[in-house]
Amino acid sequence: MTTIKSYDVIIIGAGIFGLSCAYACAGRNLSVLVVDAKKIGFGASGGILGAMAPYTPDQWHAKKEYQFQALSTAEEHWQEVDGLSSLPSGYGRIGRISPIIHERVYNLALTRHEEAKSNWKKFKWNVIKSHELVSPDAAPYGLIHDTLSARIFPSKACASLAQACSFMGVEFRENTYVSNFDTGVISGPWGNETASSIIIATGYEGFDSLEKFFPTSMGSGVKGQAALMNISLGDAPQIYANGVYVVPHYDGTTAIGSTSENKWTEPHDTDVQLDELIERARIICPKIKNAKLITKWAGVRPKARRREPLIGKVPMADGIFLAMGGFKIGFGIAHKIGLSLADLIENKPNDLPKSYTIEHHLEKN
Repeated sequence: MTTIKSYDVIIIGAGIFGLSCAYACAGRNLSVLVVDAKKIGFGASGGILGAMAPYTPDQWHAKKEYQFQALSTAEEHWQEVDGLSSLPSGYGRIGRISPIIHERVYNLALTRHEEAKSNWKKFKWNVIKSHELVSPDAAPYGLIHDTLSARIFPSKACASLAQACSFMGVEFRENTYVSNFDTGVISGPWGNETASSIIIATGYEGFDSLEKFFPTSMGSGVKGQAALMNISLGDAPQIYANGVYVVPHYDGTTAIGSTSENKWTEPHDTDVQLDELIERARIICPKIKNAKLITKWAGVRPKARRREPLIGKVPMADGIFLAMGGFKIGFGIAHKIGLSLADLIENKPNDLPKSYTIEHHLEKN
């Protein structure tokens, strides 16, 4: 006779959204199983860049407030996680500097400095004349310096969070592909497992599995490439300049990224696009000019059909929830997404912005 083991929540996907949902649900004393087709943090969540940056502080609305709340509480969250796991996530609120190359942007930055005083509370959005890390030629009108941005080391953060989840009683099953989640039962050689709530938190491949629920494609993948350099910039601010990120990591390395490729053949191959990105970064930040390359990375980020994260309860599907589409902001909002999913499962009020909801993604343009 086949036995069925029951959980409160089964999460499909062990990337940053899935792990954050597991952590939040376990914190509510819910029993949790996390299942992944490959390894914990294998996909886009296992990257090396780790820039956590905010929206601009002007024209405030619910989406900006949600992200602000996530970023402003991230330090406490990751201290808690790392303390429980005894592993480093690489989190650090180091701020960000962004070169200003047009007078119009300079004037706009001054306005945003004033808006930040009310919308960002204790965090600052300042305009500075120069910074030792950035070439003066790259910043003819000075730089924006914000103190809200942070860095994290994605693959290490996933390892820390997974370990913390394990200590909280979360069970993991890796190398397990699940296709029948809509039945509420997951089957395999080990037996059958069921849950009253199932969270789909897969990477870009998981959008195909949603066809049974929705009349249109709910998302796709965007490839990104990044590099890790053997140079320490300490806790200097990360740099963002016209699509180029330079992120100092806690372990004495510096990450450079990233490309955005809607068309690609091999998800994990790097090419000349990354080489060009590295050269642009060296021009912007002369201090890394002679830094040696440690490794190159490529992966595919999940982008929902309307770019925003895809979060919520699937209509007409009992007990199935989505936490997908982190794209470029996943690590910055992940722990708050986890709390929002736990609220949805427990039928509690939540503050998800409308643009994150399934209903929004199904609206016609």
